[in-house]
Amino acid sequence: MPGIRQRYLNTLRLKSADGWVWAPNFDYWLAYHSRAGTLPPKYRGLSRNDIARAIGGAIWNRSYCLKTILDPSVTVHNYKTPDGHAIEYQTPVGTIREAWQKAENEFASPFQCEHKLKSPADFPAVQYLAEATHYQGNPEAAQHALTETADDGIVLMMGRCVPFIQFAKTDVGYLNAYYLLQDEPDRVERLLTAYTHSFLQAYQEAARLPIDIIATDDNMDGRTLSPTLFKRYAIPFYQSAQKIAHAGGKLFQGHWCGHTEMLLEHVPGSGLDVVEAAVSQPMASITLPEILNRLHGEVALQGGIPSVLVCPQGGTHADFERYISETILPLKGRRGFVLGMSDNVPPNADFSRIESVSALLQ
Repeated sequence: MPGIRQRYLNTLRLKSADGWVWAPNFDYWLAYHSRAGTLPPKYRGLSRNDIARAIGGAIWNRSYCLKTILDPSVTVHNYKTPDGHAIEYQTPVGTIREAWQKAENEFASPFQCEHKLKSPADFPAVQYLAEATHYQGNPEAAQHALTETADDGIVLMMGRCVPFIQFAKTDVGYLNAYYLLQDEPDRVERLLTAYTHSFLQAYQEAARLPIDIIATDDNMDGRTLSPTLFKRYAIPFYQSAQKIAHAGGKLFQGHWCGHTEMLLEHVPGSGLDVVEAAVSQPMASITLPEILNRLHGEVALQGGIPSVLVCPQGGTHADFERYISETILPLKGRRGFVLGMSDNVPPNADFSRIESVSALLQ
């Protein structure tokens, strides 16, 4: 029987694999409780990978193995604000700023409260920043991740999303993005072209590193990227990225943690090898078997456990066990299915449910 790593890769490559691959993503839970000083005593001092081993899971190791290189003509200032932090970019054609605000407390991830592109007058500076941003692979970081993972899982580089998502979600905010797409189409398209060039350059760097997967951080959601826009902006980018990934012997994966029911039918042939974190009932209207059916056995899925089900708000521990029994266990042997989270283990989770999964799969 192949080891965990080979079984994991075989499953993602749509080959037959013996036994389950259970790859929990609890990075946010771990980061939150580490910052808050509330990590269970038995896990204090353990690495993320050792916790995965302790609960009987395969390691899904996100390595930050790319360095962002800015042209010297851009000056960056990071500073604290009364309720969060901000970044100011000074370029030869203008100064732009973005900011984040604390969420429920200082341990939780902040939310973006200010975007770089506040009016059409900011396009030149945002365009300049996009063109002045380059990436360099960090082989030492990638090799370290591969070594510490060993035969217990896989290593991926997650970063750089579909260029339209970068523009709409991060640069300007979705509502204003759709207005600008109609009012300033030429400027929007020029910016998207710059992002495409930059992000594909990042993937070219990643393709040379000793990792297994190149992954986007799209947070894909059909409510903010319609099927029409998906076909217009995501598919061509995915197909170009997949060619780069495959040339380097890597798989190409998309992070799809939103409502994607209306997009899944377009995934086969889109360029994605793996869809990670696609959300099913009760957090979406689609069931897990329906997601797999829409992928037609042509694209692998990593996911299956909606985040709410590991929280007390989502039901009892017995309800969770029933979900594993009735929804997950019948999928044993399903080609191209890695059991994981959709999308992450939240800070308020009952972590004993995550600890119990390996035994429930027996």
